Amino acid sequence: MDGKEHFSYKAICPGCGEAALSVEELYDEIPGLGRAVLVSMRCAKCGMAAYHEIPLENRGIRKVEFRVSEEKHLTARVIRSPTGMIRIPELGLELSPGSRPVGFVTNVEGVLQRFLDVAEQLAGTAEGPEKEGAEMAIRRIRSAISGALPFTIIIEDDLGNSAIIPPD
Repeated sequence: MDGKEHFSYKAICPGCGEAALSVEELYDEIPGLGRAVLVSMRCAKCGMAAYHEIPLENRGIRKVEFRVSEEKHLTARVIRSPTGMIRIPELGLELSPGSRPVGFVTNVEGVLQRFLDVAEQLAGTAEGPEKEGAEMAIRRIRSAISGALPFTIIIEDDLGNSAIIPPD
């Protein structure tokens, strides 16, 4: 056996309370993350859907830094476990785990896009200095996405299950 295990079952949907939630669990070795369970849920009644990547290993405290100085670096794979914090000091950006942390796999550009989405929402509702700050953040993030502004992306993870995999 290749180490993969797969389970499917029905459960009560937290959205509508019906026994219509299809749950798929895949236990597998994920490059850069290690042994993990991938959980996909979808309700046939209300359409609620969720996807989670849950690391099953503790690799110890890990800090990963990656310098983005050219456009191809934006394609570097970013694996952020639920315990990982992402910082981009040059842009003043930080993504902490929070009270309901989820992991994700994307690339550097995808991380910037997440920050951009939040800044655009804030700019649309804020006023005064807060709006000006959000608009400045939007300009700087867009500059980074275009490859014009070099920066460092840092992930700190207490369980060591986050990673940045360069495009090479």
